[in-house]
Amino acid sequence: MTGQLLVLAHATDTGASSVAARLAGRLGSEKVRVVRPEVLGLARWSHRVGSRGRACTRMTLPNAETLVSADVGAVLNRIQYLSVPRFRSASAKDREYAGAELHAVVASWLAEFGDRAIHNVRRHPWVVPFLAHQQWVSAAAANHLPVAPRKTEIRAGNGAEDVIGGGSLSGSVLVAVGTAAGSLAGEFGERCIAATRAIGFSLLEFHFAVEQGKTVLVQVDPLPRLVDPWAACMVSDLLASLAAGDPL
Repeated sequence: MTGQLLVLAHATDTGASSVAARLAGRLGSEKVRVVRPEVLGLARWSHRVGSRGRACTRMTLPNAETLVSADVGAVLNRIQYLSVPRFRSASAKDREYAGAELHAVVASWLAEFGDRAIHNVRRHPWVVPFLAHQQWVSAAAANHLPVAPRKTEIRAGNGAEDVIGGGSLSGSVLVAVGTAAGSLAGEFGERCIAATRAIGFSLLEFHFAVEQGKTVLVQVDPLPRLVDPWAACMVSDLLASLAAGDPL
């Protein structure tokens, strides 16, 4: 039986909205819940660990039904920031402390879902999905993807800044577990899938540019825009599969 699908996304995230709409059309609107990250700081949380070491969270937002982690089959995490609106008038120190506490609670909550969350917070312990430059470059090079050379530029008022590539973007490859699509999937898809597995993420977008007549990898994004219908379809398929209990 398919559990509830949870989409954590800001109102401006049109890609996530498209994914949620596709899932609702496929599984029914009662199976899909969209939660704005901005309101997580207004929720009432009950976060407990049972005698067997398993956590269970109940989260109740204002004027909304309680969300129980055990009822959630899959989560798409598109959080870019968290806010603590109840502490707007507090001191900077108190706001910082409240923000850190909220991040800790949300991270622990997301970690409950394991591989059912995109991305797995047990493996990548950040509320806001993050991929270090060294990590994706190493995985890309190991899987024979052409990586753009890294250089340092001196910019007025900003000091030194590392820049990857400088050519015009030529296309991308979106990877959802073992599936690749996009304008350059025919040429680089299999290698991008292998690099994604090495990195340990389930959803990544590889961006390429043309430099000196060669197509090279310039960036790997753990938060793809998903604005194209085919991209939203790929991610909705992945979430539906996870919610149904299918292994990655």
